[in-house]
Amino acid sequence: MINHIKTLLLVMIIGCPATVLHLPSIHAQGNRDALVGVWEFQSMTTIHHSEPRQVEILYSGKNNNETLVFNQDNSFIYKNVSNGEHDNEAGSWNTENDQLIIDLKDDKTISKYKIQEDVLTIIIHDKKTDDYHAYDTVLEYKKTN
Repeated sequence: MINHIKTLLLVMIIGCPATVLHLPSIHAQGNRDALVGVWEFQSMTTIHHSEPRQVEILYSGKNNNETLVFNQDNSFIYKNVSNGEHDNEAGSWNTENDQLIIDLKDDKTISKYKIQEDVLTIIIHDKKTDDYHAYDTVLEYKKTN
């Protein structure tokens, strides 16, 4: 997820074709135990709230994949392969109200989430800054166990 956010910043600088995408409503899951397990990255959709609105979609592939491991004891493992480079980090996770909080050594991510069947959707909203338009990142993962 961290690597996808770095990629997102590059996409914002370069730009992407204009498209419109509507985000579904996300509600917290009543059963946090549904998060426990191994999740494999499927896709990342980035919606830039600029004029015109811009959307970019990145799919998992041989040179671009990511694994999230949510353990019952709230420990968390992040594994990423991007262009042959490996990145592994450990941290913790928790849910609070309608949010998923992932805390790694150098990064804390607070997002909305939902689980439908074996698909985890994580939505991260970044507010407008002096340098960037506001944007949403929609990450989808498939449960493997």
